[in-house]
Amino acid sequence: MDDRRFDPKLEEFELDSLLSESLSAPPDDDILTEITPWRQAMNRILTGLALTTIHLNFLWLDYLLPAIGFVQLLLGLRVLRRENGFFKTWWAVNLARSGWFFFCLLRQAVPGSQAFFELSPLRALGLVNILLPFVQFFCLWQGLRAVQRKAGLPPEAGGPGLIIWQLIVLGLAYIGYSGWLLGLPVLIAYFCILYLLYCISKELDEAGYSVQPAPVRVTDRVLVRSIAAALIAGLAVCILFLNRLPMDWQPVDSAEHSQLAELEAQLLALGFPEEVLSDLARSDILACEGAVRVVSDVSGYPRDDYRGAPDEVTLQITGVAVELAGEREKWRIFHHFELLERPPLMGTYAIQLWPAWRSCPEGWAPSGEVTGRVLYDRDGTAYQSTYWSLDSQTFTSDSIFFGPQTSTDIFASFSLPHGGARHRGYVTYETAESRDGWIIDSWCNFIQPTGWLQYPVFSAQEWRMAGRWNWEGQPFLCYQSALQFYPPTVDEEGTFGASR
Repeated sequence: MDDRRFDPKLEEFELDSLLSESLSAPPDDDILTEITPWRQAMNRILTGLALTTIHLNFLWLDYLLPAIGFVQLLLGLRVLRRENGFFKTWWAVNLARSGWFFFCLLRQAVPGSQAFFELSPLRALGLVNILLPFVQFFCLWQGLRAVQRKAGLPPEAGGPGLIIWQLIVLGLAYIGYSGWLLGLPVLIAYFCILYLLYCISKELDEAGYSVQPAPVRVTDRVLVRSIAAALIAGLAVCILFLNRLPMDWQPVDSAEHSQLAELEAQLLALGFPEEVLSDLARSDILACEGAVRVVSDVSGYPRDDYRGAPDEVTLQITGVAVELAGEREKWRIFHHFELLERPPLMGTYAIQLWPAWRSCPEGWAPSGEVTGRVLYDRDGTAYQSTYWSLDSQTFTSDSIFFGPQTSTDIFASFSLPHGGARHRGYVTYETAESRDGWIIDSWCNFIQPTGWLQYPVFSAQEWRMAGRWNWEGQPFLCYQSALQFYPPTVDEEGTFGASR
């Protein structure tokens, strides 16, 4: 304010000038907030309700918008939590929902989140999280009614509309509806309800209703920055340091192949590739006793990720089939891989196995379990580990050509160290003949990472089970290798010929 004394001789325009100078600067936002804490709190709550409902599946907005929404709800409700018991209950419910949401954000930055959330305790928590919005809308409804009674206004609120709306959304989700014919009206109805709540909030504010904000030890700005910093740091740690599967690397026993020289010599004489034979576990070599024939195929694959040189071979896959002696035809199949480039610092790998009985169920049947291991060399020592997982998985993938498809395949999941050399491994199984004349058709789909930046983070197995393929920008590549041949049969003269 100008401190000059008022002079009655001043002209009228000079007086107007002095008044305009003293009132030219509007009050700060902080001052306005202190004047109308109710209005700012309700605006934040309504913004939070809108953002936690919108799901835009591009540019990570389906994660960013709800995250901002939960923070807005947190800021608004911590002002009103002392106003009545319903707002206090909603505050506690929102803390629980926010904690679950941010936990899910961090967990999805680590491979294997899909299987993790399928665990029974996590599925139960997810079910509780689905029911909590009903508690939230009920508390909003009753909390606003209590405030209206306190302000001397007739009780009216959009809470019942939100509860009915939530029931409709759950019903549409239960039947798997995803179209716009019903989705758009439901979305419009939601924002109409929010607008009604905004009008009620504005009416209370214009009626002079005010609240005493609950005391806080941390300002809004510090709280928001702390949440953002903790979330960014947590995501960085998960993506940069936890984006791999735990492996149990142990030195290979130097006596593992002892007393197997005669059997190994027999297999080599039949044409078994030496570099594959040297990587086999003792039990898998012993499973080849009685071998009468070996068929093998070696294929090299360039890195075809739209970045590397197309002629540079970075992966070698060898398929080996060993015919075993017996009354009925029986084969032991090996699929061996070796990386010819250094693995990335982070990432996961997977092998999707299509055994002979998958493509020819009438001709071949499983005979025993699928086994295998992964290896690498470091400082002249070979290290080996079992696969992180090696089992059969039933899953549903969505194809743009055939729609949802349910499959049951064998997957081996693993990670490889960034250091060392000769990163390699294999899977093996045994199949027995069911009927004569069927081709051996065994496939190894090798999935490897192309980079570390992805969110949510999929493991190679999860990526493959989702039905993804080798499009540009994908975090993984799938290389297919097939071992296909007609097993030889003995004709009437006792010589071998091709089966038909």
